[in-house]
Amino acid sequence: MATTDMTRKLLCFASGRPGDWEAICLDYDIAVQGRTFEEAQSLLELSINDYVESAAKEEPEIRDRLLKRSAPARVWLQYIFSFLWHTFRRKRLSDDDTLEHSFQVSRHA
Repeated sequence: MATTDMTRKLLCFASGRPGDWEAICLDYDIAVQGRTFEEAQSLLELSINDYVESAAKEEPEIRDRLLKRSAPARVWLQYIFSFLWHTFRRKRLSDDDTLEHSFQVSRHA
């Protein structure tokens, strides 16, 4: 049987202010902190890769459970609410506002 190169898109979200960012992978419930969005995004990608590589070394039953783990429903709801809030709000950002980004990380399945 021929193998195919399958890539899974993982949903990730980052929020923060200059100097203080947090990023989370909703599909695996992995979170990191960084000083910039770019640093948080990079650290999250590294953490996801380490997590998947470690899970791949486990017994099949444990590996499958780890690779099907997801953030809790309340975290998904928070992400959805935040996305909708920032999409529909019309005011300018002030110094106290949090900046947010959603992004995908590609991971070979």
